[in-house]
Amino acid sequence: MKLDAYEKELLGIINELIGYLIKMGANNQDAQDIAHDTIVKILEIETVLPAKMIRPWIFRVGINLYFNLFNRKKKYQEILHLHMLPTQLVDNENDYDTLYQALNQMDIKSVNLLLMKYEENLRIDEMAFILNRPKESLKTELYRARKKLQALMEKEK
Repeated sequence: MKLDAYEKELLGIINELIGYLIKMGANNQDAQDIAHDTIVKILEIETVLPAKMIRPWIFRVGINLYFNLFNRKKKYQEILHLHMLPTQLVDNENDYDTLYQALNQMDIKSVNLLLMKYEENLRIDEMAFILNRPKESLKTELYRARKKLQALMEKEK
């Protein structure tokens, strides 16, 4: 593959990544910063990626960088107050405080799974791809997180 063709293909994939990150909820500047960091990671790796592995690798690295940024900024607090939550968890506005208190008592891993499922509306297979984990274990962890959240909310009431 010629270098010019490689650069054009890489630029096209990076632009797709930026669009995907924006669709996931990142602002334009964050998406561009993540794309830049992804390119830097490509340059830092010591192995040469086969042509068919470049796109999945870029997307996996970019999405993981986005979730790292998401966790650092603690956006889950803002999302809980700005967006409607699942109706089975929240019956009225007074339950938002109960939900917030219950989520603060849970581990960050469980909270992230719940946010990915109910805020981002991701399917289990999408979550498995992003987190690079088996679907079955994610289903089990999500089930346990829901049960724990329900128990904590009932305890708070």
